Amino acid sequence: MNEIYLLLLAIVGVFSVGCSIGLLGLGVMIDRYPIGDESKRERSLASPVESTRIAVVLFWVLFAIGVWGVLQETRFGLILGITTLFAICLFMFTALAFSFAVISTMQRKKNKNDLPVVQVGTEDEVIRISQSSGKPSVVSRKRYETDAPAFLPGVMMRKD
Repeated sequence: MNEIYLLLLAIVGVFSVGCSIGLLGLGVMIDRYPIGDESKRERSLASPVESTRIAVVLFWVLFAIGVWGVLQETRFGLILGITTLFAICLFMFTALAFSFAVISTMQRKKNKNDLPVVQVGTEDEVIRISQSSGKPSVVSRKRYETDAPAFLPGVMMRKD
């Protein structure tokens, strides 16, 4: 057997262990993040901790299949193993990126909800004043009486 394939397995194994630990930690962080009313929240297989554990177990099952394929002496087994290892590494990158995106979205949502917001205006127009990063910003939005399908072509054709 070629030693390069064993080096590949060692590198992917070290990467996999670190990413699995990180992904499980991110799942716990997402699950414990305060979202407000915890009484409405359901704990099931779809909760972040359990779904992350399921994903990591599936990852390691596929890792074992990939290792078995690389250790085979046949061309088909080698192709199967390398393809499987490459695919699960991409899966791990995607899972980590998604977990970081979820955490940052939750933090942004919490920070956005903490800002003082004042809404003034008539029924036709709503003016929203919020203070973010030290200086107040004003957003004005006009309410139209038409329905959306008839309104959209006019907006797309308008040149302001």
